[in-house]
Formats: sequence, C-alpha cells, structure tokens
Amino acid sequence: MKLDEIASVIAGQIMTRVTDENSQGKAIQVLVPKAISEGIIVKEDLGVAVLTKEVDDDKYTKEGDVIIKLSTPYDAAYVTADNVGLVVPSFCAVIRIINANQLDAKYLSAFLNTSYVRNQLIAKVVGSNRPMIKITDVRALEIPKVSVQDMKDIGEAYMLSGKKKSTLHEMIATESKLMESIVLESIKEGLDNE
Repeated sequence: MKLDEIASVIAGQIMTRVTDENSQGKAIQVLVPKAISEGIIVKEDLGVAVLTKEVDDDKYTKEGDVIIKLSTPYDAAYVTADNVGLVVPSFCAVIRIINANQLDAKYLSAFLNTSYVRNQLIAKVVGSNRPMIKITDVRALEIPKVSVQDMKDIGEAYMLSGKKKSTLHEMIATESKLMESIVLESIKEGLDNE
C-alpha cells in the first residue's frame, strides 16, 4: 500500500512568509532539518524564529507525527510529547497516520530511516541540481505489509535504540571534554613550572 493511503503527508511552512527579522512578534521554536538525526529530534539544534503572521495548525508538530527531511540524508524522526508545538519548515514534511491499526508511527520512523527507503528517495532526485525530494515522492512510498504487532515491536525497539545512541553521543562528548580539560591542565602546569 502507498503511504498516502494510510497517512496524510503535509508540506512544512515556508518560513519567509510568516517571519520578518526586522519586526517584533512571537518567538517560536522551529524544527530545522539539522535537529533531526538518527530518528530523534535533538533539542539543542532547534531554531528560533519570530512570527509576524499566523502559521496553520497542521504545520506544528503533534505527538505521534513523523517528520522527514526533504533534503539529504532524508532522516525521519518520531515526535514525542517533549517535541510538541514546533513549527515544521518547508525543508521537512509532517506525516500523520490516519489509522493506527494499519501503520504504527514509530515503525514508520524506523522504516523511513532505512537504506532501503533512502535509496528509493535518492533515485527520485538523481540528476537534479537540488537534491530535495518532493512531497509526492514521499506520498508514493510503498509500505510493506507487516503485522500490527510486529510494527509495534519494531517501532519500540527502534525508539529504544535511538535513546541508546543519544546517550552514547552524550557520553562521547563528555569524555572528550574531560580529556581536553586534563590535557589543558597539564599544559598550564607545564607552563607554570618553566
């Protein structure tokens, strides 16, 4: 079955139409493409924009949405309760499941992040100057028939894997800072002893 038979795929907001750097307005968080990585939304990478016009309600993230980047590497992320209310820009699309008995959103996020899907999407933009996929390409994706229970199990396992990866990245960053601190302290001591 095609994705658009079981989900609605909505283009993100063209931000230049609703923002103006020189005006005062309401500051909101924007789900910029770099904030989507390995199936998760990285809070530290969210953008901020000042709205001068209203944004349609369907352009804000809702729990259970799947957001896909329309530019390479075409990452997708499941929206958790922590990430509700972010404006989705035009470089991304919102996928909202119509019937959870036909497709699990967490599974969809895992499915969209596979090399199988990425290769299909890359094939759509070969030879293009701007390697952005179209909303119609996302809507036309074929979703394999998998049992609902398998989808739920795979989706949960994928979310857990994403949390593990995020924790590991944090540990690596902390370890790097610790080692740099140790090295810099030794340099300082060496210079003080001269």
